[in-house]
Amino acid sequence: MLPDLGSLLASAPSETTPVLLALAREQAARRSPAQLLEQWVRDAFVHPSPLDLRLAHRLDGLALEAASEFEALLLAPVAPLGTCSGVALTSQDRTLSAARGLEVVSDPTNVLALECARRLRASATAHPKLTTVHQVLRAQPLPPGKGFTRHFRLFVLAEAGLGKPNDGFEVEAVVRHIATYDRFMNLCTEQLRRSFPNRSATILSTPERGTLAKRAKDALAVALPHLTLREGALDKAYYDGVRVMFGADTATGEHCPIADLGLFDWLPKLAAQSRARYVASGFGLQLVPLIFAET
Repeated sequence: MLPDLGSLLASAPSETTPVLLALAREQAARRSPAQLLEQWVRDAFVHPSPLDLRLAHRLDGLALEAASEFEALLLAPVAPLGTCSGVALTSQDRTLSAARGLEVVSDPTNVLALECARRLRASATAHPKLTTVHQVLRAQPLPPGKGFTRHFRLFVLAEAGLGKPNDGFEVEAVVRHIATYDRFMNLCTEQLRRSFPNRSATILSTPERGTLAKRAKDALAVALPHLTLREGALDKAYYDGVRVMFGADTATGEHCPIADLGLFDWLPKLAAQSRARYVASGFGLQLVPLIFAET
């Protein structure tokens, strides 16, 4: 007999795992082949990606080539339960939770934050610079527009370390990440014949982080003078005061902020190091062949 819901909710994952496994076994045993096919047809969580696998493989290679300054990690498809909701202002409902105290990876930046925290605990002076390409799955409502699906390919950069004078750590990381994505666009133009015109970066910040945002903008203007730079107010508490949106015009002439970078306050929580800084970003690889024009 299953324990009552109240007891389950109050239990640790290690205690609920046998119950969840038993429930899954019983439900799987009652499913017919026809039911499996019916779910395969209707359930967007299990539909194949719209990308051809060979093209996805080429995109992965170009992304990792552009990110040569970063150590490349091949992540597991799952992460500890609460990896996103436990450190960020987000709901567990946007993630596909699993048994055994796990969840399907919905955002590799949170997973890489765990790895950065592990390395900072081992050496307070460490400066991990990590990258990955991962097929993520999210349960939140899909954004409108072409190319958005339940699971998609994400190119991610993340780095952590101790703060420097004059916001040096954050500014250097912002420039390094945006320059990497700009380099990736160039590689896609050269090898995949995709066009990314009118590239721009929009730097959003809270009043408290205005000085840091200006320093980042000035540094981007020097490092990437071809970019159009804009500023704006940040109204999302998910970020630690600064967010940078980087993108270009699509085949229809609309501007798409295909890369999203942010400062986050997760490392002091994870590594118990108040001076720890964390900058992470993601680029929607799946959108490259789906919405950007061929040259």
